[in-house]
Amino acid sequence: MTRPPTPPDVPGDLPASLAARPRDVRRGLPIPPVNEHPDPHGGPGTYVDFTTLNTTISTRLAAGRVCSLCGESMEYWVAFLGTPRAVELRRFTDPPGHPECMKAALTLCPHIALARHRRARADRPSAGIMPPGSHGTKPDGWTLGITRSYRTMFVPEHGLTVYLPAPFRTVHSYVYGPDGRLRPRPATG
Repeated sequence: MTRPPTPPDVPGDLPASLAARPRDVRRGLPIPPVNEHPDPHGGPGTYVDFTTLNTTISTRLAAGRVCSLCGESMEYWVAFLGTPRAVELRRFTDPPGHPECMKAALTLCPHIALARHRRARADRPSAGIMPPGSHGTKPDGWTLGITRSYRTMFVPEHGLTVYLPAPFRTVHSYVYGPDGRLRPRPATG
């Protein structure tokens, strides 16, 4: 059995606000505020789960126009990262962030960066929860859309917020190469 490629090293050229985040001890990755969760036993601390978004925090950050990855205020441009279909529909279950932070996520997040990286099985602790309507299969690529504004819509029956960006000014597409790593989609001409 071959193992999937190891996650890429954390690059040294991270946006300053993302580089300033607390780091996960095991992986060395910056911990986005949306991956911090309250202690399930009601204690004062938090725990980190990279597979699940804290919807309370992500909704609050998006409403305040704050980056979901670094926790700092977003200025003029905001970015959304998702499947090509999410970009086509302009409907995302993941909150927006700075374009630079979202570009960093393309290489930092093993689930995004590596074709054969899979989410933890649902029966494992901290395995995360798939949003309603998700089918769990990994896309062939990812798309980063950059826009000025967005709306949020809470879907009470599913307990999640959907993010609805304005039309994108810029769209970048990424696909997995033969080595299984994400790279910009080659230009077709």
